Amino acid sequence: MSNVFRLKYALGMIPTADQLDANWEKLIKMRDDLIQMENSEELKKYEDLKNLLDSSTFQHKKREIESLQYSGSEEENLFLEFRNLSKSFAIKNYLKISVSPRLERFQEILKGSALKTFLELQKEVTSDEFQKRENALKKIRKSDDIRFWHKFGQSENYHSYLKTNGSAELKRWEELKVLTGSDDFNNRISYLKDKYRFKKSEEYKRILAFNEMDKSAFMANYRKLKKAQELDFFKKWDLVLDEKFSGKELNTKQWQPENWLAVKMAGASFSQQDEKQCFNGEKNIQLVNNTLSLWTKKEKASGNAWVPAIGLLPKHFEYTSPILNSSGFFRFKEGVIEAKARFKKDATITSAFSLTGENPFPQIDLFRSTKNGVGLGIVEKLGHSSSKYKNLKGLNDNHFHVFRLEIYEGMLIWKINGAEVFRSTTYLNEPFFINLLSTLHGNVNEHLLPHKFEIDWIRSYAQK
Repeated sequence: MSNVFRLKYALGMIPTADQLDANWEKLIKMRDDLIQMENSEELKKYEDLKNLLDSSTFQHKKREIESLQYSGSEEENLFLEFRNLSKSFAIKNYLKISVSPRLERFQEILKGSALKTFLELQKEVTSDEFQKRENALKKIRKSDDIRFWHKFGQSENYHSYLKTNGSAELKRWEELKVLTGSDDFNNRISYLKDKYRFKKSEEYKRILAFNEMDKSAFMANYRKLKKAQELDFFKKWDLVLDEKFSGKELNTKQWQPENWLAVKMAGASFSQQDEKQCFNGEKNIQLVNNTLSLWTKKEKASGNAWVPAIGLLPKHFEYTSPILNSSGFFRFKEGVIEAKARFKKDATITSAFSLTGENPFPQIDLFRSTKNGVGLGIVEKLGHSSSKYKNLKGLNDNHFHVFRLEIYEGMLIWKINGAEVFRSTTYLNEPFFINLLSTLHGNVNEHLLPHKFEIDWIRSYAQK
């Protein structure tokens, strides 16, 4: 471990695994909250209303309402036309005559017998009988009705009345009278004269509704989340593995409790010649409180050992331990892989998270417990030590740590609790899968048994 990292770690300047977990949970909650908001009816309503208010149709309607005025309007022109017609002599005279008792009397005279007799006698003024009936004619001519009929019938007002009756001018006046007297027309005039008409419009109500939504706590939170730089992570990365070990039993459809390479080579799991444990399938695996526990125990078991000079041999073991691989459901070539783990360091008990492909080597250790700490790096062949591997000391093995490996175009970067501790280079020509295991070597420190290797979670990200 570099001196700078070691000092920062000792002084508590490196975030703890629990702090990183809290940050991740916060980030996930922010992401989920944003997704929920983006799919909500409230945001849809807001965006629909915003689109409406921004539309040319709405803006045109808004300007139209705001620019309306009574002066110069069609309604004013109609009203002025009606007023001018109402002031004309013909219409005024017509209206006056049409309701006057004189017209009623005149019309009664027209229907009466006296006028009929008078008109008949007038036709006879040149006949021989005229003299005989002259006295009767003089008497009728002097009657009030005939004198009124003659005077009123010859008057200018009556002639104007007759001319106006049925005229286009009167018809137009009557149309305008009905129109300008209607509630709709007068309401329209009131609307045009109202300086606050836009504030009473449906358009203004929509603007108020939008402004209220725009200032709401919902939209404030939405904008805050949309601008949150932390969420840029999900724009760049896909979470391709999020193993939380949340079940009660190991999901063997995903995790194979076998030594994959051993099964491939020999058809069955085996231990290496110098290893003291028998890989015991699922028996030494527990899922408790969303944590995977791999137990190494002192107990007798029968299994197989691989002796390079001979091959696969049956063997009786005094110890058992588990091994898991992800070859059937997850393989990794480039991106990020990380795990939150805890294990006790010891010279005789090794707990490891490694990545391998179809062949045993190269092998990439995300971490591997050592006598005094942890090793990480690239193992190019068995027993080979190189500059591509780093052994670190000083980690508190009572605590969980987050081990992280980032692979980009041949560059491998290891981090512990977010701080870089090592980097190296290699090119992976195939995707690698995960191996989780504990092995025993040398004179086993039995006082440390049973030994627990814990994995709280495993995550992997791929660049979009």
